[in-house]
Amino acid sequence: MDVDSNQPLGSGGRQGRGLIARLLVWAGVLLLLVGGMLAYPHVRSRLAAPLPAPAATPSVTLSSVPTPTCTRAAFMSTPSSSPSPFPTPPAPTSTSIPSPTPTPALPSRIVISAIGVDAPVVPVSWQEAQVDGQTQAAWGVPDMYAAGWHETSAPLGVPGNTVLNGHNTNNGEIFRRLYTMDVGDTIILYAGDAPYTYTVSEMLILPEGGQPLEVRLENARHILPTDDERLTIVTCHPYGSLRNRLVVIARPIRMTNRQRQ
Repeated sequence: MDVDSNQPLGSGGRQGRGLIARLLVWAGVLLLLVGGMLAYPHVRSRLAAPLPAPAATPSVTLSSVPTPTCTRAAFMSTPSSSPSPFPTPPAPTSTSIPSPTPTPALPSRIVISAIGVDAPVVPVSWQEAQVDGQTQAAWGVPDMYAAGWHETSAPLGVPGNTVLNGHNTNNGEIFRRLYTMDVGDTIILYAGDAPYTYTVSEMLILPEGGQPLEVRLENARHILPTDDERLTIVTCHPYGSLRNRLVVIARPIRMTNRQRQ
């Protein structure tokens, strides 16, 4: 066999090793391409997913701090393993607002046509007074032409005893002619512009001056509270004397609004 003297010794072995190296490189490149193709869907889905937003830190101001409340609802809605020390109030039976209490009708004027009286009515209170050497409670009497309404007696238009007094001798002599009235005569009291009409049912003349305490107390029962609606007027009798008490008792006459007008 002839040998080429120009071919270097060992060159064939080196060419074989170079081919193998190139084949390994291309095989690696091919594996990388195949792996990339297989991993592409997973990487794409991860890249498409939005990143979670960072939690915002709330700013705290004085106005945003809740104010503690102590309402009934807060107590009732708070769970507790032990009985509440606060009794649960009963549920309201109605949501309607109650009507306000009407203002009492206090007498402000008296008209008695039979004896020519048309005068104001003013409230009076009781005070201590010396009577026959004894301290007793006595009602004040107006020192002018006016009737005095006992401020603890009943207002007008309601059950009770509405009591008036007045002088028959001095300080206007409003009830000087009261003794001349007859049963059936009319007395009108006004509360503002509202009239309340009464008719006389009894005329009583009761001994008072110089009488024992028991008698005077019996006379005073006529000005005590009553269950029925009535008007009681008290003055002295006769003219210029304190010897007797004149007591006039009158009963209300119910009138329609048209009759009052």
